[in-house]
Amino acid sequence: MGWLTNLTNWLKEQIVAVWHAFTTFINDTLVAALQTVADAVIYVLNHIPMPDWLAQYSLCALLSQTGPTVMWALDTFRIGDGLGLIALGYAFRLLRKFVTLFQW
Repeated sequence: MGWLTNLTNWLKEQIVAVWHAFTTFINDTLVAALQTVADAVIYVLNHIPMPDWLAQYSLCALLSQTGPTVMWALDTFRIGDGLGLIALGYAFRLLRKFVTLFQW
């Protein structure tokens, strides 16, 4: 019965390897298709011209014209500090990825 067990184990390993290769192929195909669709959307969005009336404004100029109520809310809820903390978190995450050579 030793040769039959070896044969069935070998056959099982081959079927598992083929199944793993098939699922990896399907996964890679889906990722490539999604990347192609995302690239097409980005291409279309990048080629939409910016309106002329929007080119003259900046975020700083718009926030300075909002008035005291909005500035009070931005200061009270500490929106700037919160955005800075989020940016610091992203910077830490990217630094960790580079230091560990993309292992995380």
